Amino acid sequence: MKVTLRLKILLILSLMLTSVILLSFVTLKEVQMQTNSQLHRVSDIEHKIDYLSGRLWLLQQYHDEDALSQTRSAHEELKLLLAQKLFTENNKNTIVANLNRMNASIGTLLDLSQNDLESQFSHGITSPAGMLSARYSMTLQSMNEDLGKLERLAIKDSEISQRKILFAVILLMVVGSAVVMALTLFTLKTFNTNLNALTVGIKDLAKGNLNSRIEVKDTDELSVLAEQFNLMKRSLEETTIKKEQLQLEVDRQTKELQQQREEFEQLANHDGLTKLYSRSAFEEQMKTALARCGRTKQSAALLFIDLDRFKSINDSHGHAAGDAVLIKVAQKLLRTVRSSDIIARIGGDEFIIWLEPIENASQVITVIHKLTEELALPIQYQELNLLVDASIGVSFFPIDATDLSSLLKVADDNMYKAKEMDGTTFQLTNKATVGLSDAKMA
Repeated sequence: MKVTLRLKILLILSLMLTSVILLSFVTLKEVQMQTNSQLHRVSDIEHKIDYLSGRLWLLQQYHDEDALSQTRSAHEELKLLLAQKLFTENNKNTIVANLNRMNASIGTLLDLSQNDLESQFSHGITSPAGMLSARYSMTLQSMNEDLGKLERLAIKDSEISQRKILFAVILLMVVGSAVVMALTLFTLKTFNTNLNALTVGIKDLAKGNLNSRIEVKDTDELSVLAEQFNLMKRSLEETTIKKEQLQLEVDRQTKELQQQREEFEQLANHDGLTKLYSRSAFEEQMKTALARCGRTKQSAALLFIDLDRFKSINDSHGHAAGDAVLIKVAQKLLRTVRSSDIIARIGGDEFIIWLEPIENASQVITVIHKLTEELALPIQYQELNLLVDASIGVSFFPIDATDLSSLLKVADDNMYKAKEMDGTTFQLTNKATVGLSDAKMA
């Protein structure tokens, strides 16, 4: 699968995940609106029941035709409301049906109240009026209880719906993110593998080995380049030209392939071993950084770090140990400085750190102390504990210089001065050592 196709798939997956999130927000909004609508209907029923309760109280207090008429009117309004299709769920409609039946019971009781009005009115709990009052109270209490159940059901159904939606969204996000991560890692792994195979093929060709072939299992852009490379070597093998002409052709083809390799490495922007910025990428970053500092009148510092005792590790334990040391040192640098600071590897054991913004020189010295503490810790490689020191040269913007080449020269000179001292040391220019308190440098 080609790298461009993988990138398109990653873009599509990202858009799908974004669409899922937006759709979930819309669905949650619809659930919320539905819940609010149901609660409004419950509230309407509650208002009607409260109004009916008030009319019944007046009827029991005054026991006249006017109070009975108002009560019948409230009963009819509640009846009309309950007769509507208020809910779609069966459990809620069952409660509404119970409310409707109890409202019908109140209508029957109102007929009894009409008869009571026409008879001799008497007080007492055992009188007809007292018994009617008790039945009214019991019916209203039952209606209020069912109304509470209806409200709780609406809220519970809303919570269940929202929980299901959130669970589905989380599940899709986790699965989608895992697929995106897996595809990204697979693409990076394939790209590095094919680039290494191409590098080995170039080295074999440079040694004059025309029999070897580059084996690239994937079908991405690098595999096309590898195929062309193999065709070139096969053509060279079959060519029956003189030695001088063959050497010229090999040199020309090798130069073209090396240029192509350099273009791929330039696109990578990062050091293949430590994953830090390469020198070219660092210089590009610094163009923007220096312009930003000049525009905002902010101060910054450049740290030039050279590892001591690194050559002896390479000589004594091999390049694999040296590579492990460089990787660990890069990790320590990343842990120590801010994520907004720029770190690059510009040589075998040389690193550069750009600190921006800074308030004063003492702030930079604090960072250097943290770096030296990290670098002083032993680096474990297999069964070995390897130790390295560092010499650090510092230059300040704008005190020491305002362009990158001058800042690098000042920091490089200070680094060599620091090398003259034992252990992990650092060196600043004399101009920067004045006023290491909290005074502004700019």
